[in-house]
Amino acid sequence: MQTVLFFAIVKKGTASYFLEQARLAGATGGTIFQAEGTIANPFLDLLGLNDSKREVLLMLVDYANEAKIHQVLTDKCELAKKGKGILFSVNTTSVYGSKQLKHEFNQGGQGVSKYQLLATIVDRDSGDEVVETARAEGAGGATIIHGRGLGSKKAPKIFNVQIEPEKELVLMIVESQKVPEIIEKVSHAMDIDQPGKGILFTVDVNEVSGLFQQIN
Repeated sequence: MQTVLFFAIVKKGTASYFLEQARLAGATGGTIFQAEGTIANPFLDLLGLNDSKREVLLMLVDYANEAKIHQVLTDKCELAKKGKGILFSVNTTSVYGSKQLKHEFNQGGQGVSKYQLLATIVDRDSGDEVVETARAEGAGGATIIHGRGLGSKKAPKIFNVQIEPEKELVLMIVESQKVPEIIEKVSHAMDIDQPGKGILFTVDVNEVSGLFQQIN
């Protein structure tokens, strides 16, 4: 199975609506992160993103639904209008933690690049354990980003307010030859294959600079 990763960069407070529409088109869930733009105002105006308070929505989707979800979000979320947001998708090289979308990393696969972006989405305060486990297998630095996840179609509610669990996104650039062992150790440490424990995926990286710990 081929899986794609969707990025939606949208106005603050609208990512949940994007996710709701994506689900109706076949997506299974997503994770939302708060973001703030720092680029110059003229360029923001050009993109229609003149409010710097943004949300970033990440979704893993079956390749068969990619075109449909793009079209649905473009129409329902009015992406043709200025300021509504930006949506794009990229191919993944592996996905773990989802029975519907799982496909394993193939180091010898055609077109696999020398480096991978290895991303893990886990519960809040679990990111450090992911980093420590990965470093023990040869990974270098990492970045941890806080967000909120919404993976269940019927998320729990208190006083009719939907509760969205706190999540952490751990990003690491690692050499492809180290990826299988890192995936195995992190998956085991975090019980990734158990429902609700997390998601791990990889994406090809074309070029990279500054990974001194890995390169040297």
